[in-house]
Amino acid sequence: MYPDREKALAKGRRKDKTFIRVFCGIFILFGIILFTAGIAVGVSSHTFRQKAEPVNAVILAMRGATSESLGTPVVEYAVDGKSYTATLNMASSSMHPGKRITVYYQKNNPREVRYLDDNGWLVALFVFMGTVFAGMGAAFWLVKRSHERKARRLLATGKVVEAEITGIREDTNNSMNGRHPIVVSCRYTAPDGRVYFFRSGSFWYESYEIGPKKKVRVYVDRNNPADYYVDVDSAIG
Repeated sequence: MYPDREKALAKGRRKDKTFIRVFCGIFILFGIILFTAGIAVGVSSHTFRQKAEPVNAVILAMRGATSESLGTPVVEYAVDGKSYTATLNMASSSMHPGKRITVYYQKNNPREVRYLDDNGWLVALFVFMGTVFAGMGAAFWLVKRSHERKARRLLATGKVVEAEITGIREDTNNSMNGRHPIVVSCRYTAPDGRVYFFRSGSFWYESYEIGPKKKVRVYVDRNNPADYYVDVDSAIG
């Protein structure tokens, strides 16, 4: 028994919208978080430095250091003749016990100390990664919109041919809740004997929802056969 066509179409469209929103949303949100974190670290460091004084310190130990972790630097420094010991907020691969570094302490609270000399790369990394992730999400959304505009154009102006379905496979490049959309391959033999092969984009249907004896409509640009749209919806039910 074939599935209800309208229900299958509605379900597939809901899945498509959900996938776009979730995929793009995750990348854009993660990108915004990273970008914001980078800016926040940069602003915080700049604000701290404005109210701080530099002082030479010696690294006493790299607390918690292992073969896989740098550990946390514990330093000793002196302010107005008084010695202080503090654990820094960050570490670098060049740090080791006995090394002398410059740290910054708050003028009104010498115990509040940070290592700022190497955190410029951290700010740049957060901002760069944030831009990359947000850009990927935005680019995916723009590509999707471009494909939708192309489909609308071809549906309105393309030459319609009925193609024989030759294969249905899962698009493993995309997934949601452990499921994959499908890609439909098809073939059309023109009256002059020429054979054309087409492949659809990704559609959120199950392979069993496509009628095994149905043909699929393909909308082909009248001036460029390589520009086409496989209307998988036409083969549902």
